[in-house]
Amino acid sequence: MKMRFGLLALIPLLLTACYYDNKEDLYQFANLACEFTDVSYQADVLPVLEANCLVCHNQGLQSGNVNLDGIANVRIQANNGRLYGSLNHDNGYAPMPSASQQIGDCDLQKIKFWIDAGAPEN
Repeated sequence: MKMRFGLLALIPLLLTACYYDNKEDLYQFANLACEFTDVSYQADVLPVLEANCLVCHNQGLQSGNVNLDGIANVRIQANNGRLYGSLNHDNGYAPMPSASQQIGDCDLQKIKFWIDAGAPEN
C-alpha cells in the first residue's frame, strides 16, 4: 500500500518535470527585435524626426536655435553630437522631445547607426 501511494505521489512530479517551455515560443512577441543591417535617412531617420522633432525644430520655428528641416541641418546636429545626445537624454544635452516621452530604443539605435555610418543621404 505504501509503495502504491509513493508511486502515485511520484507521477505528478515526473509529469511536471517533463514539461518544457521553449523561450522563443513564449516570448516571440515580447521583444520584437530591432534588427537592421542598413538604415536610410528617408525611410528610418526622417520619419522619427517628423513625428517627434520637426514641430518645434523647423525652418520657421527653430526652437533652441536648432533647425532639423532638411538633411543638411540634421547632419550639423548629428555631427556635433547634439542630435543623438538629446534624443538619448545624455548628460549635458537638453532631453528631447521635451513635450513627450523619449523615443523608442529601436529608433534610437537606428539613428545612432545612421550617424555612425557618416549620416549618408539615402
